[in-house]
Amino acid sequence: MHLNTFSILVLCLVGWSSANTLQGSIDLKRIQSILQEGLKNKDVASLYYSIKGLKDLKVPIPDVCQDIKNAKYDSKNIEQVFYLASAAALSGCQNSLSPDLLRPPSQVLDKKDATIQELYYAVYTLKALGKGSVYDKEDSLKNLIQLLKKDDSPANYGYVFALCEHMGCTAWTASHAEGVLLAADESDSRALHFDGGLPVTSMLLSTITRSYKQQKKASPLNPEQKLKFAEYVLSRRSVTSPRGAALLLDAATALADDQPTPISIVIKGKKYVTSDSDSIEFAVTDLLGRPVPGLKPEDVVAQSGTRLADDVVVLSKQPLTQKPNEPTTFVLNLSKIKAQYGMYKIALSAGGKTANVNIAVLGEVQVSSIEVGIGDVDGTTSPKVTTVTYPNKLTEKLQADHLQKVTLKFSVRDKWNKAVTVQQAFVRVGGARDETIFVAEPDNAKAYKVELNVGSLSKHLNAVNGAYSLSVLVGDAAAAAPVAWPLGDIHFNFGRDGNAVGEVVTASVPHRGPLPEIVHAFRQPEARPPRALSDVFAAAAAAPLLLLLLLWARLGLNLSNFPWTLSALLFHLSLGASLVLYYVLWLQLSMFDTLRYLLPLGALTFLSGHRLLRRLVAAKQR
Repeated sequence: MHLNTFSILVLCLVGWSSANTLQGSIDLKRIQSILQEGLKNKDVASLYYSIKGLKDLKVPIPDVCQDIKNAKYDSKNIEQVFYLASAAALSGCQNSLSPDLLRPPSQVLDKKDATIQELYYAVYTLKALGKGSVYDKEDSLKNLIQLLKKDDSPANYGYVFALCEHMGCTAWTASHAEGVLLAADESDSRALHFDGGLPVTSMLLSTITRSYKQQKKASPLNPEQKLKFAEYVLSRRSVTSPRGAALLLDAATALADDQPTPISIVIKGKKYVTSDSDSIEFAVTDLLGRPVPGLKPEDVVAQSGTRLADDVVVLSKQPLTQKPNEPTTFVLNLSKIKAQYGMYKIALSAGGKTANVNIAVLGEVQVSSIEVGIGDVDGTTSPKVTTVTYPNKLTEKLQADHLQKVTLKFSVRDKWNKAVTVQQAFVRVGGARDETIFVAEPDNAKAYKVELNVGSLSKHLNAVNGAYSLSVLVGDAAAAAPVAWPLGDIHFNFGRDGNAVGEVVTASVPHRGPLPEIVHAFRQPEARPPRALSDVFAAAAAAPLLLLLLLWARLGLNLSNFPWTLSALLFHLSLGASLVLYYVLWLQLSMFDTLRYLLPLGALTFLSGHRLLRRLVAAKQR
């Protein structure tokens, strides 16, 4: 197999698949830094979400009362009023607010056409201002249910569930939550979320889980739903705004605190084993990176370890060791297989959850020697073989012409001199201007071999005769270091089709500058027949007309019955003009010009002919 260009493939050392575990957790330190940075923003929404998120993280909040007092907001926008009042309540800065802040939520509650979202902001604004709520539980719930009938979107259900938390109707929430959860959208068969993205998903998850806890009922989320909602939350962990960070924290906390919680199993640090290091660390946490409640150290077990090359099981039911002072870190000792170079699949289990992870046992690979043979293509003579030991080079400059082939044969061995197969084995043939790469394939004895037919090789090197360097390149995902061995030079002679070294090879030089103008060549017209033949055919075509004229001359013209009327004259003149027009078409007019003249003549011929025929019929009837 031949490659026109060459690049060493960088293979991933770790592959992951999990049936019921997560592949990461939320970085709370990053979330905290986003929220703390958001406090510097004077926008009321950023202030509110930053303060709320930091309160949830139990992080001390600096004095922001002056910022709240000077914050600019639209008093007609109930959402902004809600943000300002809630930020003040969370930070203890209610005294910084204007008494006029009570007017907007009261006006919303008095509106007959207020939306569910506006009612939510109004009620929670009054709550933040310490005024409770004049929203009656029974009548208000009936009103909310009527509004839901008009628009039962997941977002509106989230606002109603939140209002029920305040009004004390969480029993209604518990009776409708399962139906709402069924409306979640699934993407890629891995993640669940609600229409509206993270804001709606966060509100519904947090309000539903809190409502069920207040009712002292088991969570309506089954393990599969928890895992898929957690997958969606993880997919949004790259948020950068205070609003996104606070909503992400809300959703993650709701899932992590809902037992049994989804479990994350990830590798910490290095993802490979060497002869000097025989262990790998795993982090087993909940969605927030905290220790999993109720998980015992002895429950974290490597159920099996399989070598991918031959499916040989190398370990079974090996417990992991919890790292001292790090309750979320577990260490897997692989001293039994560190001498066995290759890729392995480890099946881990923690608290009934499972995950499969691929790790590499790195080892040294080497090419101790290589045989370079030059012989005839047809094999009539035995090839001349030169053996080179690593890291030496060819002591003589080899030569091969277009009737010969060059064979390179080598084996790859590990530290214990055992033959192994690798993922990458190439032979590079390079010159001053061109290079080509060939893939070396192993045989049954794990020996790699490449045959270079010099005649066929010429097309890859633009048939330039001269010296080319030979190199062997070996690499593998489980190799501690790749092998790049320059063997030396070999001189190729491509025969009559070859170009001398230094000669300009036009075939390989791309054209530069403007290309020659493309001139369209029309097909040459066919030769005309002789003039005499054309005259004969013209006379044959005119014969009927000539015959008519001769008969008229012999018999004479009888115009006694000709109706000398205007319609008769117009009819015959227009008919004659049409015949003349056809003659002119034959001489010089185009089809479109002829049609333009023929249309009025045709109309005149039709009208006059119709009038003439009507007069002739009337004359006969007399």
